[in-house]
Amino acid sequence: MSSVPIIILKEGTEEVREREARRQNITAMVAIAETVRSTLGPKGMSKMLVDSLGDVTITNDGAEILKNLDIENIAANMMVNVAKSIDEDIGDGTTSAVIFSAALLNNALELIEQDIHPKPITHGYKLAADKALGIIKEIATEISSDDDEVLKNAAKTAMNAKDIAPLKDFFADLALKAIKQIADEEGNTFAKVSNVKIVKAPGKSLRDTELITGVYTQKEKVNSMMPDSIKDAKIAVIRRKLDVKKTEFDAQVRISSPSDIQKFLDQEEKILLDYLNIFKDLGVNMIVNSSDVSDKFGAYLAREGIAAIKNVGESDYKSILKAVGAKLVDDLSLISEEDLGFAEKIYFEKIGDDEYTLFTGCKNPKSVSILLKGGLDKILSTAEVSLNDVLSVIAKLKDTQTVVAGGGAIYMELAKRIRAYANEIGGKEQLAVNAFALALEEIPKTLIKNAGLEEIEQLTELRAAHKTADDKWIGIDTITNTIGDNFKRGIVEPAELINHIIKSGSELANLILRVDRIISAKGSKALGL
Repeated sequence: MSSVPIIILKEGTEEVREREARRQNITAMVAIAETVRSTLGPKGMSKMLVDSLGDVTITNDGAEILKNLDIENIAANMMVNVAKSIDEDIGDGTTSAVIFSAALLNNALELIEQDIHPKPITHGYKLAADKALGIIKEIATEISSDDDEVLKNAAKTAMNAKDIAPLKDFFADLALKAIKQIADEEGNTFAKVSNVKIVKAPGKSLRDTELITGVYTQKEKVNSMMPDSIKDAKIAVIRRKLDVKKTEFDAQVRISSPSDIQKFLDQEEKILLDYLNIFKDLGVNMIVNSSDVSDKFGAYLAREGIAAIKNVGESDYKSILKAVGAKLVDDLSLISEEDLGFAEKIYFEKIGDDEYTLFTGCKNPKSVSILLKGGLDKILSTAEVSLNDVLSVIAKLKDTQTVVAGGGAIYMELAKRIRAYANEIGGKEQLAVNAFALALEEIPKTLIKNAGLEEIEQLTELRAAHKTADDKWIGIDTITNTIGDNFKRGIVEPAELINHIIKSGSELANLILRVDRIISAKGSKALGL
């Protein structure tokens, strides 16, 4: 046979194989975890993010930090995407997910360097993940969707690591009231969190934040002569341009006398007056239009005491439809009383530099607003992100109705039981299952470190405290720096959050461990961070 090499890749293509490929991927992912690790927990630190324009964001929210990182490594981007999926599906826990994934990979790398093939490692991780999910199902505490105390505790736990933590009791109560307004009886409240609209109002204290049983939209009235407020509003929500229709093709109108001009103008006015009479006959005194309203028609409406807003975006008019109980109308000739919505009061106001329309006392307030007030724009932006997380956690808990203790308690209990499970398994998989248990402990270990406590001492004490099944909720409270029953202390998290962290973390680790070659096209930056 010929010894001439066969070249199948283009010139300039780079190849990295076996251990080096895994090492590069894992090193990049661990680096991402180190970026956000110090933000975990009530005593976590913040990061200052400066974009290309020099705008500065200071935050300790893992999802926010990862979103703003400019990452080139493909594997590291996969970890960021996992974190984003958890943020979208749960609303919290992104930092924990990243730390857990990185710990699994780091532990696997140590096993690979001991000449253990990735196959038994991935198999062991799969066995351990399945076992962990079964344990969570077994030990998680079921609650009622109306258990306000536990729901508030979960909200406060989510806020412990946020900048709004000093006001966690206030915001937990406000967030719970908001979620109750938009709650879905069919158990799909989480999908409706967007029905809680957060409007930022700079210049006041966060404690002045209020819940509005209605909806804000950033729109001003069409004509300044329209009323500033409307009581007992009958609302038409339409998708129709309120102006004289233009022809779809070029046309000329030949006018031979002054009377023809007047006839032409009269015809235009008749079209607009016909529109006006439709609204007047139904008693409409507020129009929400996703399309345009001409200045001339706006003046007609103002003369009749009818208010209107125009060019309302899809998300806003959908929120208004839900809040006021109206139906969207495209054909004005078919509009009827049943299509109209109702609000006790509508008023127009200026918040900061922006003009808003507020619908209050709505007929069916399945869309509500939180008027978030604060002294600085930076404070408001951070508080908005935190409040969105809290709303998501409450909604997810109302849907799933199962909780576990936070403060590392659930991870320590899982680690203990997974170690016991490892003894039932033979072969090299046993090493992988033990590595999985060690990765679970990385989260409470990080909480302890970020609180400035002695890692080895506190972690050893936590392990020793998990003696029996009755000790399953013992964790660390890094606010008081004490170890105890965190469930009784009100430090709780949705069980679904832990499920998601374990599923996504183990799946990502196994996916990366199965990669034995990186092939990069010429000019690719896949290997760089």
